[in-house]
Amino acid sequence: MVNSPTISAVDVVVGTGSIQFSGSSQYVTIPSFATGSTGLSFAFWFKFNSGCVANCRIFDFSNGAPSDNLLMGSNLNDCYLDSYLGLSDNGKLYSCNLNVNDGLWRHFVWVIHSNGDWAVYVNGALTNYYTGIQYPNLVPRVKNYLGQSTWGGSVTDPFLQGAIDEFYMFQYAITPKAVGALYQKGEVLSA
Repeated sequence: MVNSPTISAVDVVVGTGSIQFSGSSQYVTIPSFATGSTGLSFAFWFKFNSGCVANCRIFDFSNGAPSDNLLMGSNLNDCYLDSYLGLSDNGKLYSCNLNVNDGLWRHFVWVIHSNGDWAVYVNGALTNYYTGIQYPNLVPRVKNYLGQSTWGGSVTDPFLQGAIDEFYMFQYAITPKAVGALYQKGEVLSA
């Protein structure tokens, strides 16, 4: 953890604590990892505070800016996913279809199938299915952050103002049943 994001035992969805980011140079570094060829899934609870402006990041995993990024960020009234093949930007895909800059907890899952199809779930329900987008390059990613862009905290890519709970990354495409099970772990507490 960099610059002391806090762990809250009160503002939590699942387990004993969530990580809280104030928007002022706080983030978490994640160890290097390599993507495999059998799919990739990200599942987590998140909330943006009202001060989270465009391009706040929940996560950004890459080899630099830009280089093989996999990321989720905010767009004032929605959230988006983006990926890069090397230096080539796939383009932002808006995925929540609701105003997420309201301080409410939401469960989010991004499943990347080995054929390049993407499935997006919000609060246990499939909200978007994109066919033939792309599959990430099979390379190690060494610059991996929760709460910060690999472009660094700046006016265009500010640090996260919000919180993350129960962040999972799976090296395979999880099933809709698994998505539902992860959501149900926190559904009662987040209501």
